[in-house]
Amino acid sequence: MKKKSPKLVAALVAVLTLVNVFSLAGCGKTENTGSQANQEVPFEISETEQEITSVHIDASVKTDVDTAQTQTDEQSVGTGGIMRTYSDKEKERMAKLQESYQNETAKPEKMIQEVDSAEEVTEGTLCYIVSTGEYYLPDREMTDEELLQIIDCNFRIALNTNHKTQEEWDEITLKERAELEAKVKAAGGISEEKAVEIAREAMKTDLGEKARGLKLCINETYSWSSDLCVADWSEIKDKDKGALAYCVGFNNADRVTEIDDLLNYNCTVNAVDGSILEAYMMQGWDNTGYYEH
Repeated sequence: MKKKSPKLVAALVAVLTLVNVFSLAGCGKTENTGSQANQEVPFEISETEQEITSVHIDASVKTDVDTAQTQTDEQSVGTGGIMRTYSDKEKERMAKLQESYQNETAKPEKMIQEVDSAEEVTEGTLCYIVSTGEYYLPDREMTDEELLQIIDCNFRIALNTNHKTQEEWDEITLKERAELEAKVKAAGGISEEKAVEIAREAMKTDLGEKARGLKLCINETYSWSSDLCVADWSEIKDKDKGALAYCVGFNNADRVTEIDDLLNYNCTVNAVDGSILEAYMMQGWDNTGYYEH
């Protein structure tokens, strides 16, 4: 089920609206198959971009990341003794760094070096061999930076090798939505239209005159006016965690060209009783204000 912070979704909408798409390059240059998660990743990911990217890592992508990590842990000695296995200490450190990477509290300073074949490996230098999909591990204890580069590369490979077509992603998305809608109906919950009405009234109260220039964000692919999800992110109060919720967003993206001028208002409405679980305004990247309801 979907469990993601609408704040990150709002930031993603802002970026995609104003700059269209991230620049493409990097590790895991595998053949594209049109999957939703099959996006190449920027050569350098800023803290904000990394936060946004994490919005897309749903359960299916995370599974591929874990699979890539397992494959790395089990790396065997390759032809000519180029590869080696990880030491026990490296495995322990990598496990901790993997958790930090997923929590976005640690990331490598640069991307791993890539070479096309084993013949291009520089002895003593960590690198990823594109033709074989293996890592050359230097014959010494690797640094945290090097281990993070491997973790980061695994992440990028997972994004590029999740071989689902757009039709398959649409089927998964529609199925998840239908399951959540069925739960809302079974609980005697409110409609999406009612949630939008509640969110619009809250926006008028919270923003006053600023609300006049904001338009409802519509998912053009599915014609949804909200993201129906499970409220389970850090900003949600403990008593409301796990609640079914409509995440309704408004912005002025159609009238601005600079990110600093972009204004987002997001309201998370309990899909069962119509109460407001969270409401906040985002001005540009850094100016965020929460409202009590």
